[in-house]
Amino acid sequence: MSKLISRLLLSSAVGLAIALPAHAQTNVADSENVETATEADKDIVVIGTRRKDRSVTDSAVAIDVISPEQISTTGYTDVNDALRTLVPAFNAQRLQGNDGSSFVRPITLRGSPADHVLLLMNGKRRHRASIVQIGTGHASTSGSQGQDFNVIPPIALSSVEVLRDGASAQYGSDAIAGVINLELKRARTGGSVIAQVGEYYETGGRTYDIQGHVAVPLGDRAYLNLAAQYTDQAKAYAFKAVHAGAAALRAANVPGVPAHPEGNLDPLYRAFKGVFNAGVELGDQLELYAFGNYMMGESSVTFGLRQPFAAGGLSGHSTYGNSAFDLTPAHPQQFNLAAIYPGGFTPEFGGDLEDASVLVGLRDEQGRLKWDLSARYGRNTADYTITNTINASMGVNSPTAFKPGSLTQREIQFDAEVSYELTDSILAFAGASYRKETYVIGQGDRASYITGPLRDLPAGSNGFQGFSPEFAGSFDSNSYAVFGEVDADITPWWNLSVAARFEDYDQFGDNFSYKAATRFELSEAFALRGSVSTGFRAPAAGQVFGTSLTSQLDGMGGFILDAVLVPGSPAAQVFGSQSLVPETSFNMSAGMVFTGFEGFLTTLDFYQIDVDDRLLLTPSRNTTATERAGLAAIGFPNGIDIQQVRYFQNEMDTRVRGFDLVSTYRHRWSTVASTDFSLAVNYNEQHLRGSPPPGFSPAIVTEFERGTPRWRGNFSTTTKVGDVALMARAVHYGAWRRLDGATFLPRKAVTLFDAEVTYSGIRNVDLSIGARNLFNIFPPDRGAARARAGLIYDNHSVFGVAGGFYYLNAKFSF
Repeated sequence: MSKLISRLLLSSAVGLAIALPAHAQTNVADSENVETATEADKDIVVIGTRRKDRSVTDSAVAIDVISPEQISTTGYTDVNDALRTLVPAFNAQRLQGNDGSSFVRPITLRGSPADHVLLLMNGKRRHRASIVQIGTGHASTSGSQGQDFNVIPPIALSSVEVLRDGASAQYGSDAIAGVINLELKRARTGGSVIAQVGEYYETGGRTYDIQGHVAVPLGDRAYLNLAAQYTDQAKAYAFKAVHAGAAALRAANVPGVPAHPEGNLDPLYRAFKGVFNAGVELGDQLELYAFGNYMMGESSVTFGLRQPFAAGGLSGHSTYGNSAFDLTPAHPQQFNLAAIYPGGFTPEFGGDLEDASVLVGLRDEQGRLKWDLSARYGRNTADYTITNTINASMGVNSPTAFKPGSLTQREIQFDAEVSYELTDSILAFAGASYRKETYVIGQGDRASYITGPLRDLPAGSNGFQGFSPEFAGSFDSNSYAVFGEVDADITPWWNLSVAARFEDYDQFGDNFSYKAATRFELSEAFALRGSVSTGFRAPAAGQVFGTSLTSQLDGMGGFILDAVLVPGSPAAQVFGSQSLVPETSFNMSAGMVFTGFEGFLTTLDFYQIDVDDRLLLTPSRNTTATERAGLAAIGFPNGIDIQQVRYFQNEMDTRVRGFDLVSTYRHRWSTVASTDFSLAVNYNEQHLRGSPPPGFSPAIVTEFERGTPRWRGNFSTTTKVGDVALMARAVHYGAWRRLDGATFLPRKAVTLFDAEVTYSGIRNVDLSIGARNLFNIFPPDRGAARARAGLIYDNHSVFGVAGGFYYLNAKFSF
């Protein structure tokens, strides 16, 4: 397949070159009778071009425009899952017990990690999330630090634009694989309220969600849109799971065995999200505008059981061990953890989440000369707690609840942009930007990280150790950029755009990126398009300075202490780590657009993304006694107990190849009946170029290349007859391979089905009933050893772990 894609990319590029002289002999009038796509297909796009008159079909690169109605029919109330359902090239995993990754979910676009996908709001860059993706379970996404897509109420959006093409030269670092823009509503009057209640078929997780939007009437020269959302989602559990150790403990009449020793499926999640979007005309040309958001929430996950002693074929946990330092001057008492947790304990890891941003700007969009000045501030914070646990090394003096610390990402940015229409068909654009990122690791309470007097027992809060003073601190990164673009209609049927960007980082030096994109209209119904570009991504502050100590399940009921080390630090140098350098990329795309008859649109785009010095979190490697002694010698916290280490490193050159097929068609059966058909398919291959880096065994290389489905697709139909609409959707995930230890578990292709019925016969009211994963399909397990610990579903499944979900929706518009 990869050879086929390479040939198609090459032949498409040759075809574009041949098309120029061939088209010169084409009589455009011969195509005047060809019917064009519907007006819905002519949505004006904000991303991918600086022109204000470009539609999806006019664009030289692949862009999806998703409406609020499409988001609503997915049955999801967060943008992550809605995009996962509607855009096959996009995916967002549900990691229910993977530390911070349970709270800010890792996303991918075209097989690329979250920090290769840039998120915009109203065309302006959003700040990163504070959480670095440590526990994604897949080598291609582990270690990424992207933005949080789940902080904006969907009801606030007028559209979501997904640019599936490299765009670093236009938008800066992080836009290697694409850009997603959240456009906020700019209505002058009106509003709506949407309420949903739903629950999984058999795993719980009842969810209540209410969203509201109102456009405050301020006259003809101003607008103010306010939107808010409150979500309350209970935990989902694998009620069919049997934890062999817990069952044996209960059979032996041991008291206090936790009710859910296997942990949860979906986590608990409660959040309030608010957004505002405002503007006022100052005179005939100037507009003062502002928008921003605020989100506060809480989420928690239950970790697996720490058994008091061996039972059911599973080991007892090391926190219950006898200490040689009991009854000594350092610890005069006898420590018996079974007196606190006789039946074992399941640590409860929680995060208080906060996200806030505000952007203020002044622009002139009248006439040939246009300009835009803006300043933004963004902040994302995760404040951790862990309860129902212990610092065993403190013995009888240990608390059972801890505050391990916090993570904060702050950004400020100043932008100046100007464009000038040289002619009606040529636009020149230029700009400059300054951005400062600050990453703050907040120190945990002392009990969460210290090694107490019982130093032969596990130290720190078990499950997630606190950030010690050696880890805590504030770290800054500054960058400057100048950029420009020229977009020209060379002829009525040939468009060409060229963009360039120079960016300078105080830590990583400078970079020059470029992009060229073109579109040839062979007729009113058929066009070819393509692009070449280079990209650049400086390591995020969280990747440069982030660190953690966590307890990881070993598959036999035991736990090991796993450390993520600061790259290039003295501790990481014990294992050969080097300082980080930027990633660079080279992108190619080639495709076609066909609008052959009324209501029909098809786009097919091939792509290739080469990334050099790919930044990844190295696989966990076991430490030796000499290395542990080396950590202890430099004073690394709990260094003598660390059994596995990981760290960020630029160790790989990678290639992603694939194609996207998107096709839509609307058929009108009568004046009151119609059906919308939509087909979207993504094929994506990921390859390692060159020799694997140290620590990447053949199994890990295979996981990197085949650990996610190569095929993704969805097909949906929405039939409207009078006041009733019926939506049916099939979502397909191709086969993939799950690495478990040194072996692979089979993961066959699966197709999930969704359905929704909506009644609109009541004035201003829409009532819907629907189901996601209609036939209640669960992922397979991870083998007998994990199943004994209650993990009967693969917790790194690409499509979720909690089964089918049914819901009721009610929408009121005013």
